[in-house]
Amino acid sequence: MAHMVGTEKYIITAKELHVDIFNYLDHKTIDIAVKNKPNERDSISDIALSNDGKQLAVITLTSKKLLVYDLQLTKPQKEYNVPRSASRIRFTVDDSKLLVADKSGDVLIYDITTDSSGTKILGHLSLLLDVLQTNDSRYIISSDRDEKIRVSCYPNTYNIQTYCLGHKEFVNHIELLPHNDKYLTSTSGDGTVKIWNYIDGKLHHTIDTSVDITDDQLKQNFLNIMDEGGIEVSNLPIVHYSTSSISDNFSVLALTVHSCNAVLIYSLSNNDNKFSHRLEHKIILENFPSAMKLHNNSIFVYDDTERYVLIYKLIYNNENVTVETHSKERMFESKEDTDTENKETQLEAIKVLYKRKFDNVQEYQERKKQRLEKSSK
Repeated sequence: MAHMVGTEKYIITAKELHVDIFNYLDHKTIDIAVKNKPNERDSISDIALSNDGKQLAVITLTSKKLLVYDLQLTKPQKEYNVPRSASRIRFTVDDSKLLVADKSGDVLIYDITTDSSGTKILGHLSLLLDVLQTNDSRYIISSDRDEKIRVSCYPNTYNIQTYCLGHKEFVNHIELLPHNDKYLTSTSGDGTVKIWNYIDGKLHHTIDTSVDITDDQLKQNFLNIMDEGGIEVSNLPIVHYSTSSISDNFSVLALTVHSCNAVLIYSLSNNDNKFSHRLEHKIILENFPSAMKLHNNSIFVYDDTERYVLIYKLIYNNENVTVETHSKERMFESKEDTDTENKETQLEAIKVLYKRKFDNVQEYQERKKQRLEKSSK
């Protein structure tokens, strides 16, 4: 899996154990050295850029290394061994700590201003997929494979403020609403974006992306593949998700839906607690992107097949959003021997997040047969 962050100062992409840092003038490459067992494959599982844009955090999957770099240097300033493989990392609001969401369901916090090891601050009973700290530093919000979003008080995270419940599949992304951070946005394998008041757990709005995917064959192909593995799904899952504010009462949400070669651009506004959204644009792509980020009015799309980052600009005028192609930048030019991400890799990455409804696939197929026979009568 590839990972990317994009700002007005840097475009940073990561794949395998390599990081390409482009400052819009030249490229700098970081090669992470790890000691693995023979035939043991390792890769970067996530990267995070500090809020001040000065530090980059990288975490590896198999060797379980958490590294913190000063972007002006190529050697890690901090290095930690995490106890379990992690799925997501984030800087806290003041950039003094790192939140690590691991695959056993724990959130650990690392104080990168000291040499102390990480501390567990909360736990789920399921694989964690995302974590963040609210802008007022009062809450840690975490999401998991079991459709749950938990809002924990900070620093006393044993006090649970609320749960945001309503998704029907795994919750793979959570982001505060950029133009009004009292609300939380989330995406899921059920193909929806949901808007919550995270203090009381109330759901205020839902965007159903299946309405905007007009190619029914894409959905059917995905359902057939999942069906063969005994996994029952109803919609294409959201894969990438990123947000940005355009004005004080207007945000833009950019996302990709599995196997659809496009970035969907939505506008979202609210008046008090009433929300409205609109699909503003579809950026049509040659390949399904390996990574996608939205920063201010720029959309960065990484195509690992071609090893290019495509940069698009959002133009906001009279409450309408249009998109213009801006430029593209070749990444990993010095790493021609690295593997490229393919459809099978992308499928497996999302497939493991679904829960089997039946432990026995044969039993599932039999029930499916009975269901089809019943519906045909």
